Amino acid sequence: MIRELFFTLFWAVSLTLTLLFVVTRMLYVGLSVTPAQLADLRRHSSLLIRALLANFVIVPALGVAIAAMSWVPAPAALAMVIVALLAGGTDFFALAEPSNGESRLAAPLTFVLSMVGGLLSPIVRVLIQPSGTPMMGSVWKLLAVTALAVPLPLIIGLLLRRMAPAPARVLSKATALVAVLLFVAAAAATFLVKAPLAAEIGVRGVLAMIVLLVGAGLVGSLFGGPSMQQRTLLARITMMRNVGLGLLLAIVAFPNAGVDVAIVLFVVIELALRAVWLIIGWNMVPSIPTLRSGKP
Repeated sequence: MIRELFFTLFWAVSLTLTLLFVVTRMLYVGLSVTPAQLADLRRHSSLLIRALLANFVIVPALGVAIAAMSWVPAPAALAMVIVALLAGGTDFFALAEPSNGESRLAAPLTFVLSMVGGLLSPIVRVLIQPSGTPMMGSVWKLLAVTALAVPLPLIIGLLLRRMAPAPARVLSKATALVAVLLFVAAAAATFLVKAPLAAEIGVRGVLAMIVLLVGAGLVGSLFGGPSMQQRTLLARITMMRNVGLGLLLAIVAFPNAGVDVAIVLFVVIELALRAVWLIIGWNMVPSIPTLRSGKP
């Protein structure tokens, strides 16, 4: 009885912290983009279309293909399917608004991918329902929660950036830091009650996640076009899956499994790979002279 109460309490804490993380991070994305940048992205419609195809068609197909392999543990397989289906993640290394050169197309691309990923998340919840717990409440309630967690903070952040640019830049730094702290707290709460389930993921699960991350980066690079700067930009953005939404869905759909632990581990692996690339000098964040000129 006490054990069940302890589990329920920390499950609720983890769910609440994750939801707050998603809202705060989406607000940060909205605060980090300007209407002018979104308008500029429209002039790079080919890049936008390639980004949408890479993130919502090719990477999901890659994730499903890896997860279907018999050697991949079930928690890791489910986690990879969820994160592969949800694009629009943000850089955990970004504790402030990127510089103008870096964010000129990165920020609006992230905004669009986050919006699309958020709108698709109810569909993802329906797709994973046969493997998880039944939905509590109607689809309309799910849509309402999704709207409050993703599109609304994005739009509020964008409006604040348009009406008060200077305060919005300061607020974006604060929301970036708060979001990271919320995710760390949510991850800690998850591991506190589900640490034993991490053993089910094992080395094979870690290897599968590495393959997915590297594959997503290669997909983004291939879809980036002839420009090295655009290939680097799209590789970076395609690797960053929307782990906040993924963790939220995993906590709700698989309360008694280690899928949420696998998603937290996915974030750790992503950060480790990014750190390795930074150490060896592969700068995945472009300083974009080519994108500024609009030339390939």
